[in-house]
Amino acid sequence: MKELNIISVFLVLIIMLSNINFNSTNNLLKTGSISFVSMQSTNNDGFSIRTNVDISPNLKIRFTDSEWNGNHFGFDENDLIWINGNEVIPANTIINFTNLNSKASVSKGRIQGSMGISKQNDAVFAYLGDKRMPTIFLAAITNNEFGYGTLINTGLINGKTAITIQKEQ
Repeated sequence: MKELNIISVFLVLIIMLSNINFNSTNNLLKTGSISFVSMQSTNNDGFSIRTNVDISPNLKIRFTDSEWNGNHFGFDENDLIWINGNEVIPANTIINFTNLNSKASVSKGRIQGSMGISKQNDAVFAYLGDKRMPTIFLAAITNNEFGYGTLINTGLINGKTAITIQKEQ
Protein backbone atom coordinates (compact mmCIF):
# COMPACT_ATOMS: atom_id res chain seq x y z
CA MET A 1 0.00 0.00 0.00
CA LYS A 2 2.85 2.35 0.86
CA GLU A 3 4.41 1.76 -2.56
CA LEU A 4 1.11 2.61 -4.27
CA ASN A 5 0.92 5.95 -2.42
CA ILE A 6 4.51 6.81 -3.38
CA ILE A 7 3.83 5.93 -7.02
CA SER A 8 0.67 8.07 -6.95
CA VAL A 9 2.59 11.06 -5.58
CA PHE A 10 5.26 10.68 -8.26
CA LEU A 11 2.64 10.48 -11.00
CA VAL A 12 0.95 13.63 -9.75
CA LEU A 13 4.31 15.45 -9.66
CA ILE A 14 5.17 14.31 -13.18
CA ILE A 15 1.80 15.52 -14.48
CA MET A 16 2.21 18.89 -12.73
CA LEU A 17 5.75 19.38 -14.04
CA SER A 18 4.80 18.39 -17.57
CA ASN A 19 2.31 21.27 -17.63
CA ILE A 20 5.01 23.84 -16.83
CA ASN A 21 6.89 25.26 -19.77
CA PHE A 22 10.07 26.73 -18.32
CA ASN A 23 11.00 28.43 -21.61
CA SER A 24 7.72 30.24 -22.20
CA THR A 25 7.35 33.98 -21.89
CA ASN A 26 5.07 35.43 -19.27
CA ASN A 27 1.51 35.90 -20.55
CA LEU A 28 0.77 38.11 -17.57
CA LEU A 29 1.67 41.57 -18.74
CA LYS A 30 1.66 44.42 -16.26
CA THR A 31 1.65 48.18 -16.28
CA GLY A 32 4.69 49.34 -18.27
CA SER A 33 5.08 46.12 -20.28
CA ILE A 34 4.59 48.30 -23.36
CA SER A 35 5.17 52.03 -23.91
CA PHE A 36 3.67 54.41 -26.41
CA VAL A 37 6.33 56.13 -28.51
CA SER A 38 4.16 58.21 -30.84
CA MET A 39 0.61 59.30 -31.64
CA GLN A 40 -0.56 60.91 -34.88
CA SER A 41 -3.89 62.63 -35.41
CA THR A 42 -3.65 63.90 -38.98
CA ASN A 43 -4.99 62.20 -42.10
CA ASN A 44 -3.66 58.72 -41.25
CA ASP A 45 -4.35 58.48 -37.52
CA GLY A 46 -2.03 56.11 -35.75
CA PHE A 47 0.37 55.39 -32.94
CA SER A 48 3.43 53.29 -32.19
CA ILE A 49 4.28 51.20 -29.17
CA ARG A 50 7.50 49.62 -27.93
CA THR A 51 7.49 46.27 -26.17
CA ASN A 52 9.42 46.49 -22.91
CA VAL A 53 9.21 42.74 -22.31
CA ASP A 54 8.87 39.70 -24.54
CA ILE A 55 5.22 39.41 -25.59
CA SER A 56 3.82 35.88 -25.76
CA PRO A 57 2.13 34.66 -28.95
CA ASN A 58 -1.60 35.15 -29.56
CA LEU A 59 -1.99 37.77 -26.87
CA LYS A 60 -4.91 40.19 -27.19
CA ILE A 61 -4.33 43.81 -26.19
CA ARG A 62 -7.13 46.36 -26.34
CA PHE A 63 -6.79 50.03 -27.22
CA THR A 64 -9.41 52.73 -26.76
CA ASP A 65 -9.55 56.49 -27.12
CA SER A 66 -12.42 56.76 -24.65
CA GLU A 67 -11.97 58.78 -21.48
CA TRP A 68 -11.52 56.92 -18.19
CA ASN A 69 -13.76 58.11 -15.35
CA GLY A 70 -12.05 56.26 -12.51
CA ASN A 71 -14.28 53.16 -12.84
CA HIS A 72 -14.84 52.46 -16.55
CA PHE A 73 -14.42 53.93 -20.01
CA GLY A 74 -17.08 56.06 -21.65
CA PHE A 75 -19.17 54.73 -24.52
CA ASP A 76 -18.58 57.60 -26.94
CA GLU A 77 -15.34 56.51 -28.63
CA ASN A 78 -13.83 53.58 -30.51
CA ASP A 79 -11.85 50.46 -29.69
CA LEU A 80 -9.17 48.34 -31.31
CA ILE A 81 -8.12 44.81 -30.55
CA TRP A 82 -4.57 43.79 -31.43
CA ILE A 83 -3.76 40.09 -31.65
CA ASN A 84 0.00 39.95 -31.90
CA GLY A 85 0.40 36.75 -33.95
CA ASN A 86 1.88 33.29 -33.54
CA GLU A 87 5.42 34.22 -32.50
CA VAL A 88 6.99 35.81 -29.45
CA ILE A 89 7.58 39.52 -30.00
CA PRO A 90 10.92 40.35 -28.39
CA ALA A 91 11.40 43.22 -25.96
CA ASN A 92 12.30 46.57 -27.58
CA THR A 93 10.29 45.88 -30.75
CA ILE A 94 8.45 48.85 -32.25
CA ILE A 95 4.91 48.10 -33.47
CA ASN A 96 3.22 50.64 -35.77
CA PHE A 97 -0.56 51.07 -35.92
CA THR A 98 -1.57 53.10 -38.99
CA ASN A 99 -4.63 54.29 -40.90
CA LEU A 100 -6.75 53.78 -37.79
CA ASN A 101 -9.50 56.06 -39.04
CA SER A 102 -9.96 54.20 -42.34
CA LYS A 103 -8.41 50.79 -43.09
CA ALA A 104 -6.51 50.06 -39.89
CA SER A 105 -3.28 48.10 -40.16
CA VAL A 106 -0.49 47.02 -37.85
CA SER A 107 3.14 46.09 -38.53
CA LYS A 108 2.94 42.80 -36.57
CA GLY A 109 -0.06 40.60 -35.96
CA ARG A 110 -3.57 41.69 -36.87
CA ILE A 111 -5.98 44.37 -35.76
CA GLN A 112 -9.76 44.61 -35.43
CA GLY A 113 -11.72 47.85 -35.30
CA SER A 114 -11.00 51.47 -36.12
CA MET A 115 -10.26 54.66 -34.23
CA GLY A 116 -10.19 58.36 -35.03
CA ILE A 117 -7.74 60.33 -32.92
CA SER A 118 -8.69 63.94 -32.25
CA LYS A 119 -6.08 66.68 -32.64
CA GLN A 120 -7.01 68.06 -29.22
CA ASN A 121 -7.84 66.42 -25.91
CA ASP A 122 -7.60 62.79 -26.97
CA ALA A 123 -5.84 59.86 -25.36
CA VAL A 124 -5.22 56.23 -26.22
CA PHE A 125 -5.15 53.61 -23.47
CA ALA A 126 -3.67 50.11 -23.87
CA TYR A 127 -5.09 47.48 -21.55
CA LEU A 128 -5.98 43.86 -20.93
CA GLY A 129 -9.52 42.83 -20.07
CA ASP A 130 -12.98 43.16 -21.50
CA LYS A 131 -14.29 45.95 -23.68
CA ARG A 132 -14.50 49.10 -21.54
CA MET A 133 -13.56 47.13 -18.36
CA PRO A 134 -9.78 46.75 -18.00
CA THR A 135 -8.19 44.27 -15.65
CA ILE A 136 -4.69 45.71 -16.23
CA PHE A 137 -3.75 49.07 -17.74
CA LEU A 138 -0.53 48.74 -19.72
CA ALA A 139 0.14 52.31 -20.92
CA ALA A 140 -1.48 55.48 -22.23
CA ILE A 141 -0.67 58.49 -24.38
CA THR A 142 -2.43 61.81 -24.84
CA ASN A 143 -2.05 65.09 -26.69
CA ASN A 144 -3.50 66.97 -23.69
CA GLU A 145 -3.53 65.70 -20.09
CA PHE A 146 -7.31 66.32 -19.96
CA GLY A 147 -7.70 63.75 -22.76
CA TYR A 148 -7.34 60.90 -20.27
CA GLY A 149 -10.40 61.88 -18.32
CA THR A 150 -8.55 60.78 -15.20
CA LEU A 151 -5.77 58.34 -14.34
CA ILE A 152 -7.38 57.44 -11.00
CA ASN A 153 -7.55 53.64 -10.46
CA THR A 154 -5.40 52.88 -13.52
CA GLY A 155 -1.99 52.41 -11.90
CA LEU A 156 -0.60 54.60 -14.70
CA ILE A 157 1.75 57.44 -13.77
CA ASN A 158 1.73 60.64 -15.82
CA GLY A 159 5.19 61.12 -17.33
CA LYS A 160 6.15 57.44 -16.94
CA THR A 161 3.53 54.94 -18.12
CA ALA A 162 1.11 57.66 -19.30
CA ILE A 163 2.77 60.05 -21.73
CA THR A 164 1.60 63.56 -22.67
CA ILE A 165 2.94 64.71 -26.04
CA GLN A 166 2.95 68.17 -27.59
CA LYS A 167 -0.11 69.08 -29.63
CA GLU A 168 0.37 69.00 -33.37
CA GLN A 169 0.48 72.43 -34.99
